[in-house]
Amino acid sequence: MKFLAVSQNTSDPSAHVAAEGARMAELAAAGVVDQMFLKADYSGAVLIAEAADSETLRNELDTLPLVVNGVTTFSITELVAAPM
Repeated sequence: MKFLAVSQNTSDPSAHVAAEGARMAELAAAGVVDQMFLKADYSGAVLIAEAADSETLRNELDTLPLVVNGVTTFSITELVAAPM
């Protein structure tokens, strides 16, 4: 299943950026994160992700250093293909 995951930073992420990048690279290599964008105002990120279900994705996102350290929270929305 495809998901849109949008984060909202609640404090300054600077201290965790390197660790976040490393973990995000692992999730991308594992096929969990398809695409990642930063919000233009740097208040969070927007991910296109793949997982069996939203709980599985939540468990993966909960391993990100920004989440572990209480710096960001994610909202997760399931995506479906639009008819063309």
